[in-house]
Amino acid sequence: MVLPSARHLGLLFLGGLLIWISPAARAAERVVLVVGPFNRSVEVKELRSFSEGSEPRGFIKTALNITNIPPETARSVLEKRVDIPFTLLGRLLYTDLGEAFLGRIAKIFYPRHSPEAGVLALRSGVILSVARSETRRLNPVDFLESYPNQEIVVDVPRLIHLLSQLNSIQEVTDFFREPF
Repeated sequence: MVLPSARHLGLLFLGGLLIWISPAARAAERVVLVVGPFNRSVEVKELRSFSEGSEPRGFIKTALNITNIPPETARSVLEKRVDIPFTLLGRLLYTDLGEAFLGRIAKIFYPRHSPEAGVLALRSGVILSVARSETRRLNPVDFLESYPNQEIVVDVPRLIHLLSQLNSIQEVTDFFREPF
């Protein structure tokens, strides 16, 4: 058996480290919306542009027209920011309840080619999103830009079901802010 040289291992380590720390190599570029056997993707940069005030184009425009959702309503969802301190984030994401929550959410949002890594990808995306935010708040587009995979799948029927069950994300964060 031939062992790799220390120099070769060092170069591999350095290359892996550069890929790991480069936000462009890890950030989601596309959101793949799945409804049964059908899927359609939208670029994250299009979502960012739309959330910052540009007119809806392409698939975003089509989706808003089909669903009869005013652009201002959709934009307000994408602009929504939830204040989550790091201590709360740790309490939420690293508890048994947080793991269970992430497990359920990972059935809705997951990496396209490795759905089994959904929990880890969600946790990483949320933490990186809040860490990179100047306001230290969680935002949907910031989350997508921090998600550690090029494509994030969104199971639309499951998402709609979840949203019908939750009155507000703020209620969840308020629950975790309360001392035990």
